[in-house]
Amino acid sequence: MTSRTFPLFSGSERQTAWFHGVWRLVDPKIALASLVPFIVGMALVYGQGAKIDLLIAGGAFIAIFLVEVGKNALNDLIDWRSGTDASVTNDERSPFSGGKRVIVDALLNEKDLVVIAIVAFLAAGLIGGAIAYVTRPSLLILGAVAALVAIEYSVPPLKFSYRGLGELAVLLTYGPGIVIGSVLLFGGRVNADVITTSLVLGLIIANVLFINEMPDERADREAGKRTLVVRLGRKRAARVFGLVFATAFALAVIRFAFGGSPALLGLLLGIFPADYAFWSLREQPSGPPVASQAATLIAYVTTGAGLIFIIWLSSI
Repeated sequence: MTSRTFPLFSGSERQTAWFHGVWRLVDPKIALASLVPFIVGMALVYGQGAKIDLLIAGGAFIAIFLVEVGKNALNDLIDWRSGTDASVTNDERSPFSGGKRVIVDALLNEKDLVVIAIVAFLAAGLIGGAIAYVTRPSLLILGAVAALVAIEYSVPPLKFSYRGLGELAVLLTYGPGIVIGSVLLFGGRVNADVITTSLVLGLIIANVLFINEMPDERADREAGKRTLVVRLGRKRAARVFGLVFATAFALAVIRFAFGGSPALLGLLLGIFPADYAFWSLREQPSGPPVASQAATLIAYVTTGAGLIFIIWLSSI
């Protein structure tokens, strides 16, 4: 693919298109991916009796969110160059999948995406570095690793998402990475409950990515993007999707049974939308599983919300 320019746009039209493109990269739905584990980490620290500095919390989340924006920009750039986004038909798109398509829809060009990615990662580094400096300098290492994984999610040489490793990268980053990172940020203790919670959330956010890859299976396969769904095929992927949910909730139950905090049972609130997501997917073997995609995202949010609610309730 070649870089796209916009010679027919007037100044005001170009500006409007640019803002629409940036808004797609920001994508409030996807922002939940980092917001949920961050707030869950704060709740776990609060349950341990530690104090939360809201200024530090706000700055840390902005840094995490900027990494997310930078990752989205790079991912859209690579998907454009590989031809993946351009190959997705309108019938295969959904509000949750099909890529941001900011170049395909002539909102941004390659240069825009490169600049946005650089600015987002630099700003994240400056903010995150300042916060780590005044709290725990060792968190700089965790932040650097998270940023590297975000970059290598789609960028050569590793290209995790193109090798069927996107789910694993997301699991580790948005599960243990953010949950444990936020616990450490506020001086909390990393114990078995924290690790279990991080893995539960990591598995479910990996499932969010997993199901969002399903409508793109044909386009990804033809473009040489070997996602996990492409490797498994949609039928087997649907079974794995259910297994991932079962594993996530089983971890919470097992940890509680072996002396874990009762707050872990709050994670089970996500079972209900997860169950709907699984059966809805089974009933729709082709086409974008929009209801299942939405339910999976809701399962992720309610899983975290359930834990937060019980920790709050126990503090009253």
